[in-house]
Amino acid sequence: MTPVVLTRLRSPDARQTKSDILIANYLERNLAEVPFETAKSIAERVGVSQMTVGRFLRRLGYSGLEELKQDLREGSARTAWDVRGGFDRLKEDAQDGRLLAQLIQQQVDDLTRMYEITTAPQWQQAVEAIVAAEEIYVAAYQNVRGVAQYFAAQLSYARPRVQFVDGLNGTYAELLDGSVPNRLLILADVRRFAAKAQPLARAAREAGVTVLLISDDACTFADDCADIPIIMPGARGPLWDGAVMMVAVFDLLIANLIVALGDSVNARVDRLTALQDTFGDFED
Repeated sequence: MTPVVLTRLRSPDARQTKSDILIANYLERNLAEVPFETAKSIAERVGVSQMTVGRFLRRLGYSGLEELKQDLREGSARTAWDVRGGFDRLKEDAQDGRLLAQLIQQQVDDLTRMYEITTAPQWQQAVEAIVAAEEIYVAAYQNVRGVAQYFAAQLSYARPRVQFVDGLNGTYAELLDGSVPNRLLILADVRRFAAKAQPLARAAREAGVTVLLISDDACTFADDCADIPIIMPGARGPLWDGAVMMVAVFDLLIANLIVALGDSVNARVDRLTALQDTFGDFED
Protein backbone atom coordinates (compact mmCIF):
# COMPACT_ATOMS: atom_id res chain seq x y z
CA MET A 1 0.00 0.00 0.00
CA THR A 2 1.47 3.29 -1.06
CA PRO A 3 1.80 6.25 1.29
CA VAL A 4 0.47 8.63 -1.40
CA VAL A 5 -2.75 6.71 -1.92
CA LEU A 6 -3.28 6.05 1.78
CA THR A 7 -2.67 9.69 2.66
CA ARG A 8 -5.30 10.77 0.17
CA LEU A 9 -7.82 8.16 1.33
CA ARG A 10 -7.38 9.15 4.98
CA SER A 11 -7.57 12.90 4.41
CA PRO A 12 -10.63 14.92 5.53
CA ASP A 13 -11.32 15.81 1.89
CA ALA A 14 -11.89 12.12 1.19
CA ARG A 15 -14.41 11.71 4.02
CA GLN A 16 -16.94 14.51 3.65
CA THR A 17 -20.09 12.38 3.24
CA LYS A 18 -21.29 8.92 4.24
CA SER A 19 -20.68 7.72 0.68
CA ASP A 20 -17.14 9.11 0.84
CA ILE A 21 -16.46 7.20 4.06
CA LEU A 22 -17.78 3.94 2.61
CA ILE A 23 -15.70 4.27 -0.57
CA ALA A 24 -12.54 5.38 1.26
CA ASN A 25 -12.82 2.57 3.79
CA TYR A 26 -13.42 0.00 1.06
CA LEU A 27 -10.45 1.15 -1.03
CA GLU A 28 -8.11 1.36 1.96
CA ARG A 29 -9.09 -2.12 3.09
CA ASN A 30 -8.85 -3.66 -0.39
CA LEU A 31 -5.99 -1.87 -2.14
CA ALA A 32 -4.51 -5.23 -3.13
CA GLU A 33 -7.65 -5.94 -5.18
CA VAL A 34 -8.01 -2.48 -6.76
CA PRO A 35 -6.10 -3.44 -9.93
CA PHE A 36 -8.87 -5.94 -10.68
CA GLU A 37 -11.70 -3.51 -9.93
CA THR A 38 -13.70 -1.13 -12.08
CA ALA A 39 -15.62 1.91 -10.95
CA LYS A 40 -18.78 -0.14 -11.50
CA SER A 41 -17.60 -3.08 -9.38
CA ILE A 42 -16.54 -0.75 -6.56
CA ALA A 43 -19.91 1.00 -6.68
CA GLU A 44 -21.73 -2.34 -6.48
CA ARG A 45 -19.62 -3.58 -3.57
CA VAL A 46 -20.02 -0.36 -1.58
CA GLY A 47 -23.66 0.25 -2.44
CA VAL A 48 -23.36 3.61 -4.20
CA SER A 49 -23.67 4.76 -7.80
CA GLN A 50 -20.83 4.57 -10.30
CA MET A 51 -21.10 8.34 -10.68
CA THR A 52 -20.52 8.74 -6.92
CA VAL A 53 -17.32 6.70 -7.21
CA GLY A 54 -16.17 8.89 -10.08
CA ARG A 55 -16.81 12.10 -8.14
CA PHE A 56 -14.95 10.68 -5.15
CA LEU A 57 -11.89 9.84 -7.25
CA ARG A 58 -11.84 13.29 -8.82
CA ARG A 59 -11.97 14.92 -5.39
CA LEU A 60 -8.91 12.85 -4.48
CA GLY A 61 -7.10 14.30 -7.49
CA TYR A 62 -7.53 11.40 -9.90
CA SER A 63 -9.23 11.76 -13.26
CA GLY A 64 -10.44 8.20 -12.84
CA LEU A 65 -9.67 4.79 -11.41
CA GLU A 66 -6.82 4.17 -13.87
CA GLU A 67 -4.81 7.05 -12.38
CA LEU A 68 -5.22 5.59 -8.89
CA LYS A 69 -4.05 2.22 -10.25
CA GLN A 70 -1.02 3.95 -11.75
CA ASP A 71 -0.13 5.36 -8.32
CA LEU A 72 -0.35 1.85 -6.92
CA ARG A 73 1.91 0.46 -9.64
CA GLU A 74 4.54 3.14 -9.10
CA GLY A 75 4.40 3.17 -5.31
CA SER A 76 4.74 -0.48 -4.40
CA ALA A 77 7.16 -3.17 -5.45
CA ARG A 78 4.63 -5.87 -4.65
CA THR A 79 0.98 -5.10 -5.30
CA ALA A 80 -2.05 -6.96 -6.49
CA TRP A 81 -0.54 -6.95 -9.98
CA ASP A 82 1.29 -10.09 -8.82
CA VAL A 83 -1.83 -12.03 -7.77
CA ARG A 84 -5.07 -13.27 -9.26
CA GLY A 85 -8.57 -12.18 -8.35
CA GLY A 86 -10.17 -13.61 -5.22
CA PHE A 87 -12.94 -15.63 -6.84
CA ASP A 88 -10.59 -17.40 -9.26
CA ARG A 89 -8.36 -18.29 -6.31
CA LEU A 90 -11.30 -19.85 -4.47
CA LYS A 91 -12.25 -21.92 -7.51
CA GLU A 92 -8.67 -23.17 -7.90
CA ASP A 93 -8.51 -24.01 -4.21
CA ALA A 94 -11.75 -25.95 -4.52
CA GLN A 95 -10.39 -27.97 -7.45
CA ASP A 96 -7.20 -28.71 -5.50
CA GLY A 97 -9.02 -29.61 -2.31
CA ARG A 98 -8.02 -26.34 -0.62
CA LEU A 99 -11.33 -24.47 -0.56
CA LEU A 100 -10.59 -22.78 2.77
CA ALA A 101 -7.04 -21.65 1.98
CA GLN A 102 -7.92 -18.10 0.98
CA LEU A 103 -10.49 -17.71 3.74
CA ILE A 104 -7.95 -18.77 6.35
CA GLN A 105 -5.35 -16.38 4.96
CA GLN A 106 -7.91 -13.58 4.96
CA GLN A 107 -8.67 -14.18 8.62
CA VAL A 108 -4.97 -14.22 9.46
CA ASP A 109 -4.51 -10.92 7.62
CA ASP A 110 -7.44 -9.37 9.46
CA LEU A 111 -6.19 -10.55 12.84
CA THR A 112 -2.83 -8.90 12.22
CA ARG A 113 -4.76 -5.63 12.37
CA MET A 114 -5.54 -6.30 16.02
CA TYR A 115 -2.24 -4.83 17.16
CA GLU A 116 -3.08 -1.54 15.46
CA ILE A 117 -6.51 -1.55 17.13
CA THR A 118 -5.18 -2.33 20.61
CA THR A 119 -2.51 0.37 20.48
CA ALA A 120 -4.93 3.14 19.45
CA PRO A 121 -5.99 5.65 22.16
CA GLN A 122 -9.59 4.42 21.96
CA TRP A 123 -8.57 0.99 23.19
CA GLN A 124 -7.17 2.25 26.48
CA GLN A 125 -10.19 4.53 26.86
CA ALA A 126 -12.42 1.48 26.43
CA VAL A 127 -10.57 -0.55 29.06
CA GLU A 128 -10.65 2.36 31.52
CA ALA A 129 -14.37 2.85 30.93
CA ILE A 130 -15.09 -0.85 31.56
CA VAL A 131 -13.05 -0.74 34.78
CA ALA A 132 -14.67 2.45 36.08
CA ALA A 133 -18.33 1.92 35.15
CA GLU A 134 -20.76 1.20 37.98
CA GLU A 135 -23.02 -0.72 35.61
CA ILE A 136 -22.33 -2.14 32.17
CA TYR A 137 -24.96 -2.95 29.57
CA VAL A 138 -24.14 -4.90 26.41
CA ALA A 139 -26.38 -4.70 23.34
CA ALA A 140 -26.15 -6.24 19.88
CA TYR A 141 -28.44 -7.39 17.12
CA GLN A 142 -28.86 -9.89 14.34
CA ASN A 143 -25.89 -12.13 13.58
CA VAL A 144 -23.54 -10.63 16.20
CA ARG A 145 -26.02 -10.89 19.03
CA GLY A 146 -24.81 -14.30 20.16
CA VAL A 147 -21.17 -13.20 20.21
CA ALA A 148 -22.07 -10.17 22.33
CA GLN A 149 -24.10 -12.29 24.76
CA TYR A 150 -21.09 -14.55 25.23
CA PHE A 151 -18.91 -11.47 25.82
CA ALA A 152 -21.34 -10.16 28.46
CA ALA A 153 -21.31 -13.53 30.23
CA GLN A 154 -17.51 -13.67 30.20
CA LEU A 155 -17.23 -10.05 31.30
CA SER A 156 -19.41 -10.80 34.30
CA TYR A 157 -16.73 -13.19 35.56
CA ALA A 158 -14.23 -10.32 35.71
CA ARG A 159 -16.48 -7.68 37.26
CA PRO A 160 -20.02 -7.29 38.68
CA ARG A 161 -23.08 -5.48 37.32
CA VAL A 162 -22.88 -6.59 33.71
CA GLN A 163 -26.11 -7.17 31.82
CA PHE A 164 -27.04 -8.01 28.23
CA VAL A 165 -30.04 -5.96 27.11
CA ASP A 166 -32.24 -7.24 24.28
CA GLY A 167 -34.81 -4.44 24.14
CA LEU A 168 -37.72 -6.86 24.25
CA ASN A 169 -39.40 -4.67 26.87
CA GLY A 170 -39.62 -1.96 24.21
CA THR A 171 -38.00 0.72 26.38
CA TYR A 172 -34.45 -0.22 27.41
CA ALA A 173 -35.51 1.25 30.76
CA GLU A 174 -32.94 -0.80 32.66
CA LEU A 175 -30.25 1.14 30.81
CA LEU A 176 -31.89 4.53 30.44
CA ASP A 177 -33.73 5.13 33.71
CA GLY A 178 -30.72 6.74 35.41
CA SER A 179 -30.64 4.46 38.43
CA VAL A 180 -26.91 4.98 39.01
CA PRO A 181 -24.32 7.36 37.59
CA ASN A 182 -21.40 6.24 35.44
CA ARG A 183 -23.21 3.69 33.29
CA LEU A 184 -21.57 2.21 30.20
CA LEU A 185 -23.26 0.83 27.09
CA ILE A 186 -21.14 -1.52 24.99
CA LEU A 187 -22.91 -1.61 21.63
CA ALA A 188 -21.81 -4.05 18.94
CA ASP A 189 -23.15 -3.49 15.44
CA VAL A 190 -21.74 -4.24 12.01
CA ARG A 191 -22.91 -3.94 8.45
CA ARG A 192 -25.75 -4.60 7.66
CA PHE A 193 -26.57 -2.27 10.55
CA ALA A 194 -29.54 -2.74 12.85
CA ALA A 195 -32.26 -0.08 12.78
CA LYS A 196 -32.28 0.16 16.60
CA ALA A 197 -28.54 0.69 17.06
CA GLN A 198 -28.28 4.41 16.34
CA PRO A 199 -31.45 5.41 18.28
CA LEU A 200 -30.24 3.39 21.27
CA ALA A 201 -26.79 4.97 21.20
CA ARG A 202 -28.21 8.48 20.94
CA ALA A 203 -30.76 7.87 23.71
CA ALA A 204 -28.02 6.47 25.93
CA ARG A 205 -25.80 9.51 25.46
CA GLU A 206 -28.74 11.82 26.15
CA ALA A 207 -29.29 9.90 29.40
CA GLY A 208 -25.68 10.42 30.43
CA VAL A 209 -24.55 6.89 29.54
CA THR A 210 -21.10 6.48 28.01
CA VAL A 211 -21.30 4.62 24.70
CA LEU A 212 -18.54 2.24 23.62
CA LEU A 213 -19.26 1.26 20.01
CA ILE A 214 -17.62 -1.77 18.45
CA SER A 215 -18.23 -1.70 14.72
CA ASP A 216 -16.60 -2.16 11.34
CA ASP A 217 -15.17 0.17 8.74
CA ALA A 218 -18.51 0.45 6.93
CA CYS A 219 -19.83 2.45 9.89
CA THR A 220 -20.51 6.11 9.15
CA PHE A 221 -22.18 7.10 12.42
CA ALA A 222 -19.45 6.30 14.98
CA ASP A 223 -18.45 9.93 15.54
CA ASP A 224 -22.08 11.01 16.00
CA CYS A 225 -23.24 8.17 18.26
CA ALA A 226 -20.27 6.94 20.28
CA ASP A 227 -18.00 8.33 22.97
CA ILE A 228 -15.44 5.59 22.34
CA PRO A 229 -15.43 3.94 18.89
CA ILE A 230 -13.45 0.78 18.20
CA ILE A 231 -13.47 0.14 14.47
CA MET A 232 -12.28 -3.15 13.02
CA PRO A 233 -11.98 -4.45 9.44
CA GLY A 234 -15.37 -5.29 8.05
CA ALA A 235 -16.47 -8.67 6.77
CA ARG A 236 -15.19 -9.28 3.25
CA GLY A 237 -15.59 -13.02 2.91
CA PRO A 238 -16.76 -14.24 -0.51
CA LEU A 239 -19.05 -16.81 1.09
CA TRP A 240 -20.45 -15.32 4.30
CA ASP A 241 -19.76 -12.83 7.04
CA GLY A 242 -17.50 -14.06 9.81
CA ALA A 243 -17.21 -13.12 13.47
CA VAL A 244 -13.48 -13.74 13.94
CA MET A 245 -12.55 -10.08 14.37
CA MET A 246 -15.35 -9.30 16.79
CA VAL A 247 -14.55 -12.36 18.89
CA ALA A 248 -10.90 -11.27 18.95
CA VAL A 249 -11.83 -7.73 20.04
CA PHE A 250 -14.06 -9.03 22.83
CA ASP A 251 -11.51 -11.59 24.05
CA LEU A 252 -8.70 -9.06 24.14
CA LEU A 253 -10.87 -6.51 25.94
CA ILE A 254 -11.56 -9.06 28.67
CA ALA A 255 -7.89 -10.05 28.86
CA ASN A 256 -6.84 -6.41 29.13
CA LEU A 257 -9.52 -5.82 31.77
CA ILE A 258 -8.28 -8.74 33.87
CA VAL A 259 -4.77 -7.31 33.81
CA ALA A 260 -6.11 -3.89 34.82
CA LEU A 261 -8.24 -5.26 37.68
CA GLY A 262 -5.54 -7.52 39.08
CA ASP A 263 -6.26 -9.69 42.13
CA SER A 264 -9.87 -8.55 42.46
CA VAL A 265 -10.71 -10.80 39.50
CA ASN A 266 -9.46 -13.87 41.37
CA ALA A 267 -11.71 -13.08 44.31
CA ARG A 268 -14.72 -12.68 42.02
CA VAL A 269 -14.02 -15.92 40.14
CA ASP A 270 -13.72 -17.76 43.46
CA ARG A 271 -17.06 -16.32 44.55
CA LEU A 272 -18.78 -17.34 41.31
CA THR A 273 -17.23 -20.80 41.42
CA ALA A 274 -18.63 -21.28 44.93
CA LEU A 275 -22.07 -20.24 43.70
CA GLN A 276 -21.82 -22.66 40.78
CA ASP A 277 -21.02 -25.45 43.23
CA THR A 278 -23.98 -24.45 45.38
CA PHE A 279 -26.49 -24.68 42.54
CA GLY A 280 -24.86 -27.67 40.84
CA ASP A 281 -25.04 -26.59 37.21
CA PHE A 282 -21.49 -27.67 36.40
CA GLU A 283 -19.77 -31.05 36.58
CA ASP A 284 -16.81 -31.52 38.90
